[in-house]
Amino acid sequence: MAEFSGNDSPQDGSNPRPQAPRNIHPSQFARPDQHHESLGPHYDPETDMFLSGSPQSLKQKIGSFVGSYSRTSMTFMAENLSIPVSATRHLEDDNDFDRQSVMTHLSRWDSRRSTYPNLEIERRSSAGSYGVGEYTPLLLPKLDKIPTISITSIAEDYHFDPHSIQGAAQKSSYMQSVFNSINILIGIGILSLPLGFKCAGWVIGSAVFAFCCGLTMYTAKLLSKCLSRGENSRTYGDMGDAAFGFRGRVLVSMLFLTELITSSVALVVLLGDGIQSLVPGYDTMAVRCISWFIVTPMLFLPVRQLSYTSLFGIISAGALLVILIYDGLTKSHAPGSLLEPADTSIWPEEWNTVPLSFGLIMAGFAGHAVLPSVHHDMEEPKKYNKMVNTTYVIVTAVYALMASAGYAMFGSATMEEITQNISATPGYNQALNRFAVILIALNPIAKYALTLNPVNLTWEIWLFSSDNIDHFCGGDRRKVVKFVGKLLVSAFVVLLAYLIPGFDKVMALLGAFFSITISGSFPLLCHMKLFHDTMPKWELALNAVLFAISVSMAIFGTAWSFM
Repeated sequence: MAEFSGNDSPQDGSNPRPQAPRNIHPSQFARPDQHHESLGPHYDPETDMFLSGSPQSLKQKIGSFVGSYSRTSMTFMAENLSIPVSATRHLEDDNDFDRQSVMTHLSRWDSRRSTYPNLEIERRSSAGSYGVGEYTPLLLPKLDKIPTISITSIAEDYHFDPHSIQGAAQKSSYMQSVFNSINILIGIGILSLPLGFKCAGWVIGSAVFAFCCGLTMYTAKLLSKCLSRGENSRTYGDMGDAAFGFRGRVLVSMLFLTELITSSVALVVLLGDGIQSLVPGYDTMAVRCISWFIVTPMLFLPVRQLSYTSLFGIISAGALLVILIYDGLTKSHAPGSLLEPADTSIWPEEWNTVPLSFGLIMAGFAGHAVLPSVHHDMEEPKKYNKMVNTTYVIVTAVYALMASAGYAMFGSATMEEITQNISATPGYNQALNRFAVILIALNPIAKYALTLNPVNLTWEIWLFSSDNIDHFCGGDRRKVVKFVGKLLVSAFVVLLAYLIPGFDKVMALLGAFFSITISGSFPLLCHMKLFHDTMPKWELALNAVLFAISVSMAIFGTAWSFM
């Protein structure tokens, strides 16, 4: 439910006029010169509700799902950043928002001072850059959540159309939330699941898979409980701050940024492997350079268009699973057949590869970190646990089929990406398999910008929070610096992909260190810290055991990913 300022009601006791909620999303800001009619033909400004109308067309339904996903992506990008609060002052140079709009956002910011204990604002009576009686944020060395005024700037800088989503109270329906969660969870980690089973064998591989699935499903529900502890808590950073203070928030932000860079490296490696499968003959350096020229332009696309391209993720994963099973059922002899399975192992062929399976299997649940944003964007948050159950039933079924079918078809010959196996195995429908490889190669192109945008946004805000740099980069220089900076960040990611070329190693590190830590250990630790006085002893013991197991898996899995 949207929150409203305590000063919204007029003094004469009459009915308050509709006010924009304080916690509205970047996509939902409207300029003062625009009226409610622009929000859509079915929007009622008196009730702040959408009136029922004619049934939506297929295009409208797809647009609503994409809009829901773009809101979730934008919320995650905006609300999980730790930046200097002083960075918000650069908005005074933004000609796209007039003074009245700035004053409105700053007044809401001031009304939320209790939310930001590290933030102090002084009111000045003299005229200044914002006009008479403006609020001026003091320059503080500390970090804090990105405030509303900076979220507005994000919407402008990242070309998020403020009117692409209708209405200030728009939220995601139950089915949209399920779709968002599935699209987030089912990522490129699905490609390494058969290799995880190869490293661990059927028994241990199944046990690790069941543990990772059960752990992340359990912690996903703990997120809702931990976020309800604070009135304005809605992110991992808020949880860290509530449980461990300011250092907890900083640690979470550092983990997130490092995970996003690692995920971007994995996407570049995957794209390079796809290029080599489709057009063999290029060396690694040439492939990485080609990858840079392909993925870098995506950093300059509007967020809403990127949300459309992100549909390739769930489409490619579903198509790959169908094609894999079709290949296995139409080929009568091994290798690559489900009718005559390859030689597999009940127990690990080499026990020293078991820790590697921890990260390879857990990498499939790396998108778990976005679930708080999904929760916040839900129209009916009380259905969050039900949404998690539905999501995990679908995701678990898809992952289990991919892991078991891939390992059964190729056994000890399973490669680091299952698409490499189906491309290299004779006897398949080559046109169909090439189509699957193309879809998987499109996946990194679609998700690269969404993954790397928070990293770019972080360095931009830090850089321009400096008075000297901000003054030097006035006018068009700011655009040039941002343009060159994005090129350099993308080049750095591609360089890392060249230095760490193995997809299995990158995914093992991503799963073992980042995914287990962020999706497993951290929520458990916050839950025990926040509720240890009230939870039953058996629940505290369960949390402690799960935490110990997850930390052990993270340590051994991370160490083995470098070996």
